Amino acid sequence: MPTDPRVRYQALLQQLSKLVQSNPKLALKKIQEHLRQRPADANFLHLKGLAKADMELHDAAIEAMRASLKAHRQQPEVHNNLANSYKAIGQTERAEQHYRDAITLNPNYLDAFKNLGLLLQSTGDLSNAITFLQRAVDLSTQKAPMLTALGNVYREQELFQKAVPCYQAALQINPSYVNAIHNLGLCYKLTEELEQARICFERAAAIAPDVAEIDVSLGNVAFELKDYQTAENCFENAIHKESGYVLAHETLSELKWQLGKTDSYLSSYEIALKERPQDMALRHSLVRLLINSRRYDEARDLVDRTMHTTQTPELLRASGELYANDGDYVQARQNFEASLKLAPSTEVTQDLVKLMLIKADYDAALPLLDSLLVIQPNNQLNWALTGTAWRLLGDERYQWLIDYNRDVQVSTLPTPSGYRSLTDFLQHLQSVLLNMHSTQAAPMRQTLVEGTQTPGRLLHKSDPVIQLYRSALSEAVKDYISRMPNDTDHPLFSRKSSAFEFSGSWSVKLRSNGYHVNHVHPEGWISSACYIHLPSSMGNQDSTAGCIKFGESPLDLGNREIVERVIHPLPGQLALFPSYAWHGTFDFDCAEDDFRLTAPFDVIPIKKQP
Repeated sequence: MPTDPRVRYQALLQQLSKLVQSNPKLALKKIQEHLRQRPADANFLHLKGLAKADMELHDAAIEAMRASLKAHRQQPEVHNNLANSYKAIGQTERAEQHYRDAITLNPNYLDAFKNLGLLLQSTGDLSNAITFLQRAVDLSTQKAPMLTALGNVYREQELFQKAVPCYQAALQINPSYVNAIHNLGLCYKLTEELEQARICFERAAAIAPDVAEIDVSLGNVAFELKDYQTAENCFENAIHKESGYVLAHETLSELKWQLGKTDSYLSSYEIALKERPQDMALRHSLVRLLINSRRYDEARDLVDRTMHTTQTPELLRASGELYANDGDYVQARQNFEASLKLAPSTEVTQDLVKLMLIKADYDAALPLLDSLLVIQPNNQLNWALTGTAWRLLGDERYQWLIDYNRDVQVSTLPTPSGYRSLTDFLQHLQSVLLNMHSTQAAPMRQTLVEGTQTPGRLLHKSDPVIQLYRSALSEAVKDYISRMPNDTDHPLFSRKSSAFEFSGSWSVKLRSNGYHVNHVHPEGWISSACYIHLPSSMGNQDSTAGCIKFGESPLDLGNREIVERVIHPLPGQLALFPSYAWHGTFDFDCAEDDFRLTAPFDVIPIKKQP
């Protein structure tokens, strides 16, 4: 044992540090013994904080590490670890400040740069996240993980031309780095390069055969490629590897639902819950699927049985939805409010506002709407609900928010180069789109009834006809944006930008008696429905059958409801409108072999590229 006290002290700190990593409870006991002798020792206090953090006692960890910094402020490692605990309990602003303090004290502190970059990514500050992760790449000797983390941020921003080189650079360093291979595949999936995505996922699966997430990614690609049996096998493999993997259960159930296998689409949950009867995440997911597929009695039974022992925000919300569906708005409101007491939620607050509007409790609804708009000013459902409240109150701000003659515009696609007429192009586009409609039912969570919807991102597909369609749409969108007035306070006009991107795109095929329920597009800015083929039964211009309607909410407000505008479309036309505009369609009758084919999309202002 060294005789120099300073050497003995450093050796003791190293021993305790190793013990914290291997046995934090035992380490904490020994650290407490030393703190009784030296209660203000910054190093012992730091180690105490690390032990508490490893035991996930983050409040106690924060207390210990703050005491360490009080004893000695200039400790970048303590700032970094204190930030980790603040992040763990959701105090992101304090976490960010301490990561920055660590970097100020040590401008070459790799972990602090990495952790701050990942924190900023989680809060949506992607431009600054890139800055700090790039610095982490520069500092790191193990560059593959850092390059992958940087690629992930670019991918989240949909800057695929920057994300792909990051993953490829990581794989040049370490060709077997599974995270880079898998995330490169995700890039290809998002850009609709499906064969490239499948190659990446198969390569990742060969290296890491036990990772269930890779099976789900493979299944999603197989689904888009219409290889449905492979998709089903992949999702089942993921569940076999990880029986509590909620996403795998949900994707398998969705696949079976869309293929018409309604007798077995929830069977994986039944098996998994026998093995994991206390798994609340599985129960929450199953309740949601039962509600989405309108099996309300079974959802109620599962909620009631589970809530006998455990009340969670998710179960209280589901129970509120079921009571609202039955018309018991008093009990529904109580459950929504109880859910919000346990956990803040934009979605539950929106549910509560809907009830208040139904019951004409506008004085209660307006403050909640104001709070929602502060938190999420670009959430289009927040604006739709606010507009409905203003309309019901006779508030002139409703007319300011939306003018259905000004803000809902109909235009006709320009005829793409190489086609003699728009009709010729539409016939070609129709054949491409119909080939994508190969399922029997629409996704459970979508707004269409009696029809199907294509998977993936339509306008990102490389098919030349789709790209001609995208170019034609771009011209129409540019014209719509150019007509916007300048108003920095308006939720539509304040985002005016000549640079935009298609954030979502798909095709919908409705059969006879099909329609869209009234809805908005919460994540959009501008939305549109473009009409590719209309059934012959819609030829009567005096009938509203199959037409798109605007202004009517889905709240069933009786004589307080209103349809502000109806558009009787023609093939090749598109209606452009704010994403917060309530819209739906009237149902229609047609021959068994006829249909209504559209290709809708959402547009958002383009993100500034860092």
